[in-house]
Amino acid sequence: MRLLPTVAAVVTAAVAVAGPARAGAMDVDLHGLVDTSGAAPQTRDEDFRLLVRDLGLIFTPTNIQPAETTGVSGFDFAMQYSFHPMALDKPYWQDALVQKGTRLPMTLGASARKGFVLPVPLASEIEMGAQWLIESRMLNMGANVRLALNEGFTGNHWWSFIPDLAVNMGINRVVGSDDLDLLTVTAGGAVSKGFGLFGSVNVCPYFGYQSIFINGATRVIDADPIDTTNVDDNVVFTVVSLTENRVDRFSGGLRVIVAHVMFSAGVDADVVDANTTLLHYGIRTGLNF
Repeated sequence: MRLLPTVAAVVTAAVAVAGPARAGAMDVDLHGLVDTSGAAPQTRDEDFRLLVRDLGLIFTPTNIQPAETTGVSGFDFAMQYSFHPMALDKPYWQDALVQKGTRLPMTLGASARKGFVLPVPLASEIEMGAQWLIESRMLNMGANVRLALNEGFTGNHWWSFIPDLAVNMGINRVVGSDDLDLLTVTAGGAVSKGFGLFGSVNVCPYFGYQSIFINGATRVIDADPIDTTNVDDNVVFTVVSLTENRVDRFSGGLRVIVAHVMFSAGVDADVVDANTTLLHYGIRTGLNF
């Protein structure tokens, strides 16, 4: 199987693009979320939870793919660019960012999808990839497993209009931060239906849902790094468990394949709470065969 060497090359290339190991404008420094105004330093745990939530949503790959799998003999190699309009003017962002100021978070990633056989009569595939937060040292690496409940109905019969249905589950881990350990787990499904045009064109609208669970933890933070001998200044943020940062993500978009060249565009809507919905926009292009 050529999937693992391919993804390894993708990860290596992404790290190379990120450049030398120096802090970027979108890197975070959690010292800014430690209150040192009192007799003893105090961690701003709620602000830490909100920062972890937002970063987790940025790093969870946008769900701009149809429900159909590649099939056992198929492959899908793609690059993906996404931008994430976030309210970076919030205090927990401004106090944690290495470079203050508002900007548009953007991610650049690459992934490979390959069908495989499970001991059940259903089509399945695995996707592996990496995603870099532009202007940072942080890189997300993850895997996603998709199981098709129904796909591939074609022809001139009434059942040819039955859409493809699939469920999926993924896990993503962020590396590259000096202080933050970030993990996301996703579970959801998708529905789509492809239509052939002009013999060599396939158009496929799709809709999806994911439940995103975000876990965040930190290493020991020295609130006064100038005086390294005072261990009383060392603090640790309260761990944010997966169940404390769960967000519903609804997705929609359109994929077009001409010959074997694929292009997909879509939007994710993250329902954070009753008053807040965060949008993510992405495009994905590559080869599908």
